[in-house]
Amino acid sequence: MTSSIAQRLRDALGAGPLAELFPISAAGFLERRSGDAALQSLAGRSLAGLARLLASQPQMAGFLSYRPALLERIAQVGPDSLPARIRELEKWSPEGGATDLEAALDALRVLRREETCLVACLDLGGWISFEEAARFLSILAEIVAQQALALAEAVVSTTPASRELAVIGMGKIAGREFTYHSDLDLIFLYRGEVEVMAEVSRVAQRLIAYLTTMTGAGVAYAVDTRLRPSGQQGVLVTSFETFTRYQTDRAQRWEHVALLRARPIGGAIAAGQEVLDAVHARILAPHEPPWSELAELRNRVESERGGESDRAVPYKTGAGGLMDVDFLASGGLLERGAERFPALPSVPALLRAAVAGPRVDTLLDDYAFLRLVEARARWCAGRALEGLRSAPEALEPVAELALPGSDGAALLERVASTRRRIREAYDAVIRSGSIAALEA
Repeated sequence: MTSSIAQRLRDALGAGPLAELFPISAAGFLERRSGDAALQSLAGRSLAGLARLLASQPQMAGFLSYRPALLERIAQVGPDSLPARIRELEKWSPEGGATDLEAALDALRVLRREETCLVACLDLGGWISFEEAARFLSILAEIVAQQALALAEAVVSTTPASRELAVIGMGKIAGREFTYHSDLDLIFLYRGEVEVMAEVSRVAQRLIAYLTTMTGAGVAYAVDTRLRPSGQQGVLVTSFETFTRYQTDRAQRWEHVALLRARPIGGAIAAGQEVLDAVHARILAPHEPPWSELAELRNRVESERGGESDRAVPYKTGAGGLMDVDFLASGGLLERGAERFPALPSVPALLRAAVAGPRVDTLLDDYAFLRLVEARARWCAGRALEGLRSAPEALEPVAELALPGSDGAALLERVASTRRRIREAYDAVIRSGSIAALEA
């Protein structure tokens, strides 16, 4: 029976690097789970998704080999699985809670890994688009952060003041553009005077610890708080009033760029949104076009983090990378303002709020492709990456997942042409000093 299911899984992969990786990567899984009825019942996209998961990510294959209930869920997946699961997760809370903190933290970590495994099977099997997978991964991260916040409040809180802490998600989580192995970029705002600062700081510190501390089940998420006012030198939590004054009177242009991709994801969400709305209205008021400042900042990032090499292609920070589109979207809004700021400030939503037209459509198609490459590269590596590794053993599996039927050379060529088009659009805006260049 083992050989039979192994052959079915390998057949689902066809010929190529994933089929070559499969025997080693999936060996432990097949040894433990080959007799499971759920595995025997898999067919079509579900079978293909599981086969690609097992071949491309040995760590996840090992995790799944000890989760027979999860395998049963994978056997039942379909196009409507994620909306139903989101509704279930919105009612979920970890067993034990604050009375058994260790069990609760393990439950958060297991939840994150199980749901990531499930969505990867749907994603890699072609049941859903990567955009749908990213939305689910984002909602999952929000729910885990909210549950960690509830645990922190239960342990720390002595007054209602700590309940006025707003957890603000920045970057990918704000626009629900999370991908595999994304960090949580967070800042913390609170309502009240300095007297409550110590308590809300303890809650925020606990929240970070509950997400990042290594337990027997791993970590939940890496957390980055460097986007808070004054960066790492600043206090961890900032009052609503202080934050508003800082952003409108002292913040640099790059901080406004970052703040356009911000959304409350936990705690005092309504109050946090009011603050962000007020700040956005101020920073999007008419002023000098931002492009000279943004070009200087972008050049610095490219110089420091976007260098080309024969070992990695910088699809994020390099010329024509994802960051070019990010800067165009934020810069376009800073130039023109926005009558209606998007509720989910993704890069595509921000760009479309500033400018429209066929050239924008092409640019966002290219952005989506690089996002897919980023997701596949991170998935195969099992960690966050800012560049596409060009060594064949790393490149070929990514190529097969990103461009089925293609090889590494074809993927590199596609990435290069995509980046050229993105950089041409970026250069046109910088030269003209206006986002209107994309309307031509």
